Amino acid sequence: IVAEALCSLVSAGTELAIYTGTHTNFTSATPTFQTIPFHPGYAFVGRVTAMGEGVPEHYPTLKLGQRVLLMAAHGTAAAVDVRQRPPVILPDAVSDAQGALMRMASIVLTAARVAPLQLGESVAVYGLGIVGHLAAQLFHLNGAHPIIGVDRIPARLEIAEEYGITTLDANDTDTPQAIRRLTDGRGADVVVEATGNPAVVTPALQSVAMGGRAVLLGSTRGPVDQLDVYTLIHRNRVRLIGAHEMAQGYDYAQGIRWSRAENLRLLGSLFASGRIRSDALISHTIAPDEALTIHEKLSTRPEEYMGVLIQWT
Repeated sequence: IVAEALCSLVSAGTELAIYTGTHTNFTSATPTFQTIPFHPGYAFVGRVTAMGEGVPEHYPTLKLGQRVLLMAAHGTAAAVDVRQRPPVILPDAVSDAQGALMRMASIVLTAARVAPLQLGESVAVYGLGIVGHLAAQLFHLNGAHPIIGVDRIPARLEIAEEYGITTLDANDTDTPQAIRRLTDGRGADVVVEATGNPAVVTPALQSVAMGGRAVLLGSTRGPVDQLDVYTLIHRNRVRLIGAHEMAQGYDYAQGIRWSRAENLRLLGSLFASGRIRSDALISHTIAPDEALTIHEKLSTRPEEYMGVLIQWT
């Protein structure tokens, strides 16, 4: 199919890691993911303008003029082979911006899938960017109580408080101790590391209750210095879980209940019903010509940004 762009969301994780050259194996002689030059972006919302002959057979409900979420790069239009990357038809009640946020939410949902909760288990999230905020909301829907959010940026902490998250400012708080105080001395049953910063892994592990789970959602890039594996993981019986999106399985594989496509359909209904809030998650909407400099701004002044949406029409 071909879709005319409506908007696309800038990824402050993977896109920025490629831009700065910090992505895993990026500087290797045989990089396994991306090289420069590359076409950034993977959260594209557009309107279908053309379909190949075989598309109606695969997608009988897909029509010209419909809005779709595609895993496609930033640009004025996208051509996608639906046999490899299925489109997600957006519900009428989902805005274009929410459609782009659905793509990020599908990545975040991996954490909730790999660390299922029992009602009343506590969750702490380190990092309250888009990924952290969505993680807190999805774990809340899964029955977490309390939900604790940790960050250093005041604006992000304010948004979290508006969303009903108990917040801790990492600038002036011993966060592992504070999390234990908020959980009757236990620590959080699940701790989600959503920053991608290797320096945050140790305090995140220090915050986990005995027998709890630590989920690496933020794509931690680089070594973790002087990690006390015996004390923080082995003796404390902590399960350390990597929550990479590929754990969801391929979209057309049989026997996989929650593939990426299925998760996106679920998220569409959650956004449409208002059970996932997103009103404060887009801090900047920019024109296409501003996209040339946005990655540098995100890299050097991250405290000024939450979500950045490129408006194409």
